[in-house]
Amino acid sequence: MDKEPEVMDMNGASPLNKGLAVFLMIMSLLYTASPIDLAPDAIPVVGWLDDIGFLVTATMNVVQQFSKDQNSAMVKILKYAKWFMVIAVVIAALLLGGLIAAIVALIVK
Repeated sequence: MDKEPEVMDMNGASPLNKGLAVFLMIMSLLYTASPIDLAPDAIPVVGWLDDIGFLVTATMNVVQQFSKDQNSAMVKILKYAKWFMVIAVVIAALLLGGLIAAIVALIVK
């Protein structure tokens, strides 16, 4: 079976990717406004980093998908910067989780 070619708009971006970018941006805004966080905002700096990380990553994704020229250098740079932010947020969350686990282990001892 042959796979149908993906429909692209005149700028070279997929409507599905654009819709997903908008959805992720809305979810990121809701997460930022929500009192429920991976890292509570009561912890200075660390609590704000996850909000900022999600918001910046979603913004870069929207800019990348809605760019007029999908072959421009900016879009290519945003592609890598976006994934760098995703990896940085995941690493920060893992480090925070490890730190919390270490503190709990010290307190329980």
